[in-house]
Amino acid sequence: MSGPDEARGEEIRQRLRDLRVDPPDEGFEASLHRRLVEAGSPAAPGPWARLWMRGGGRRRWAWPAAGLAAGAAAFLVLGVLRGPSAPVPERTGALGAVTTVPSTRIALVHVNLSADVAVASAEIRISLPEGLVFWADGAALAERSFEWQQPLAAGSNEIPIAVRGERPGRYLVRVTTRIGDTVLEHEVPLEVTAG
Repeated sequence: MSGPDEARGEEIRQRLRDLRVDPPDEGFEASLHRRLVEAGSPAAPGPWARLWMRGGGRRRWAWPAAGLAAGAAAFLVLGVLRGPSAPVPERTGALGAVTTVPSTRIALVHVNLSADVAVASAEIRISLPEGLVFWADGAALAERSFEWQQPLAAGSNEIPIAVRGERPGRYLVRVTTRIGDTVLEHEVPLEVTAG
């Protein structure tokens, strides 16, 4: 019993058999050889290519290894010229752009303490000027400053602080960090607008 699908399958198989191509005969190889001879020899490689080809094997790694060695030497020389790095960068004054917040809203100020290396323990104190209050659990706090100790990771250490302005004006939130005998002071500008 043969149906239309079986007849169609046989037709496809026959067409595939007709597509089969025999491998090229000796004439193809001879034709290719003639064309290559007519084209002539390729252009001579440049001096860098000749050096690269002549190097072979292990010597091919000489140039990349020399580049890595030069980079490491430059890194070491610059490190010696700069001297040892401090545990945290000594930045004082206002940091970043002024954050603007309406007096009817709470501002979440992100203080970012950046350290070159990890610090086991840093004393951090955040003080607010008159006109700003700390905000927690839906109410203003009576404290004008908070002080605590915490380790600092190498890189950025972000500390979010919720504050609210009691009246419009420009204020500086003072952040003091003590690491051993080193004291760093930063001021974060905050502008409270009416509304």
